[in-house]
Amino acid sequence: MLGAGAILIGWVLPHVVDDTSTEPTTHPTQPATPYDDSVFEKDVTYPDGSVVRPGESFDKTWRIRNSGNVPWQDRYLTRMNDTPCKAPKRVGIGPVVPGESIDITVRVRASDSPGRCKIFWKMTDAHGAPLLAAKKPIFLDVTVA
Repeated sequence: MLGAGAILIGWVLPHVVDDTSTEPTTHPTQPATPYDDSVFEKDVTYPDGSVVRPGESFDKTWRIRNSGNVPWQDRYLTRMNDTPCKAPKRVGIGPVVPGESIDITVRVRASDSPGRCKIFWKMTDAHGAPLLAAKKPIFLDVTVA
């Protein structure tokens, strides 16, 4: 005759073995929904209100972070307006992986006459189509004096 302990062990052991032989439960992961976004971090050079001399050439630099989950490739900052200050129509960006920040520099030539120079820029694709449409443009805002 077996004691109560032997009967208990005999009854529990098969269940323990059965529990460890089950296959692990897996949950398929859904790919993240593409989310394209940016965050303006700072004016690296020539913050708003800076003063430049008439005819002066200077490099305006912004720092922008890719805060979405979509890599930036073949993207540009495209000038949205004309002003007496001169700058290229568009400047290349990237490539920039999600979470990474990038410094974007535009060469600008101040007007020959005193006044305010404000140039707006939006992110576009290689064909000039706007990206991040809900975002306000970044801009250069200097005084020529």
